[in-house]
Amino acid sequence: MVLSEPFFRISENIFMSSGPPSSLPLARYNSSRSLTNSIWKALPTDPVQVQFISETLAVPPLVARCLVARGVTTPESAEAFLHPTLSDIPDPLGMRNLPAAIRLIGGALARREKIRIVGDYDCDGTTGLITLLNVFRLLTPEAEQFLSFHVPDRERDGYGLNPGIVERAAGDGIRVLVSVDIGITAYREWAMVRERGMQGVCLDHHTVLGSSAPEDALVVCPKQAGCDYQEKDLAACGLSLQFGRALLADHPKRDRIIDSLTKLVAIGTVADLVPLSSPANRAIVSQGLKGLSSGSSNPGLSALLEVAGLGGKPISASDLGFRLGPRINAAGRIDGSTLSVVDLFDTKTPDEARRQAAQIDTWNSERQDIQRNLVELLTHEIEKQGTSDFVFVLAGEHDKGWHQGVVGIAASKIVEQYHHPALVCSIRGQMAHGSARSIPQFNMVNALDRIHDGLFHRYGGHAAAAGFALPAERLPELRQRINEYARNILTEDDFVATRRYDGEISVGEITTSLIDAMVQLGPHGIGNPTPKIVVNGVISEFRLLKEQHLKLVVSDGRNRFEAVWWQHGHLADQIAIGVPVQVLGRLEINEWNGYRRPQMVVEDVRYPA
Repeated sequence: MVLSEPFFRISENIFMSSGPPSSLPLARYNSSRSLTNSIWKALPTDPVQVQFISETLAVPPLVARCLVARGVTTPESAEAFLHPTLSDIPDPLGMRNLPAAIRLIGGALARREKIRIVGDYDCDGTTGLITLLNVFRLLTPEAEQFLSFHVPDRERDGYGLNPGIVERAAGDGIRVLVSVDIGITAYREWAMVRERGMQGVCLDHHTVLGSSAPEDALVVCPKQAGCDYQEKDLAACGLSLQFGRALLADHPKRDRIIDSLTKLVAIGTVADLVPLSSPANRAIVSQGLKGLSSGSSNPGLSALLEVAGLGGKPISASDLGFRLGPRINAAGRIDGSTLSVVDLFDTKTPDEARRQAAQIDTWNSERQDIQRNLVELLTHEIEKQGTSDFVFVLAGEHDKGWHQGVVGIAASKIVEQYHHPALVCSIRGQMAHGSARSIPQFNMVNALDRIHDGLFHRYGGHAAAAGFALPAERLPELRQRINEYARNILTEDDFVATRRYDGEISVGEITTSLIDAMVQLGPHGIGNPTPKIVVNGVISEFRLLKEQHLKLVVSDGRNRFEAVWWQHGHLADQIAIGVPVQVLGRLEINEWNGYRRPQMVVEDVRYPA
């Protein structure tokens, strides 16, 4: 970034100052909390393990600290973590029911029996469905004659496998019904599949570890009871990739095909927020990023990269999560169906691919506008209600801005802003369809279990996120029940955000070579967050950018680096020049005109007592 205006400056002798300038109240800087009212905590590490890994692998101590903080405590596991490959993924045949499912699908393909794949409408389900379609077509070139797929329409079908989908499949003469990213709790529907003379295969990951699965289908899920497969955290698209590996076992080009498919599966894996500490997920995403960064021969994927502004550029995991994944999701959230995404990846001509990608990009822009407006509505509602509730329960009419397709994203934004669990509902007629997001101290699906007692028509999810539906007239009861439960679980201290960091370093330690070494810790995401560090120094210069952002220079009197604090321009009057300060953030390389220099993206600032 080139600056055309001067920073606010001080003379070098202020570095020797023993306290804040007299014009600024000392009490402001003697707080255990930061400028964002957060508490900071260092991730625990064993110094002996850190030193051993640093010396054995010849990596900087900070890299070794990051590894140990993520549970990577031996040189062997550290080497595998830093250099993931697809060979790290265990043989898929070790998964319960997968060999039987392979025999069933292989036989059906050989006999040209009608097969239908039903995939969820989110990015994980869509990429999983497309992966299976590609594998089945490769195995049987004439598969189009008997292979079909269905993506539930958010408006018509709702979420998951339902009786209507099963009945339509039976009426169409389907012999094998395959679900991707849905179906793990569809006991009634799989019983219907068997009763109507069909056979079922369910590839899903939505279950609590050790839970039982439907017996009327061949369920492939590493978390189900009786499955010893060690990679428990694969997304549904990752399960589809493993299914493809097994089906293509004898194919002469299997490895090349799997490498190519990781481009798509990497997007679904990151978008579905499964742990990137998992060796399998790290390998999939790492390989997929390499492939995406070198482009794609698929016209649809190439067009999607272009509209996302990523054509011809190195791709990062954050690009998958914030640029590609949301666009794939937008078709299901706004259009009501991801059929357009499947069509995009099936498109054979670049012109048609660009047209379809542009439509998906338009839906994504609509989704962003709807989401932004809903977050404003939610913020207004919370300010009106006050923040005395431990859990926010907020609802409004779908056609008045509370769009059902974005309630989950909006709930996440509210949790980020207020650090309270939030349930956001879209009301249509007599029903309210909601999404819940939570904080680490409050297991959301456990909470819904405890307060259910006939309240919900349906619900399910994870500790951090859940979905549900209930009669709109019972929303006040939901708010009362969940807050009564939360008051026995949470305290006021739980609503203070905690920022965890990997270690402290000096200003002089921040070099391009250190940042280059830390790149090996990627890909970053759930379970393997981007390393956060704390730097001690003083702010020697700062500047307000576009009335929204802060540009800081942090110095120790001899060394200095630049830092950017996005969207925190409102804290400009809290920035003190020459005062001892701690800056928390992530390091990156700022490249401009061939020159590389260290930069920090700031997350928080604190003045130590």
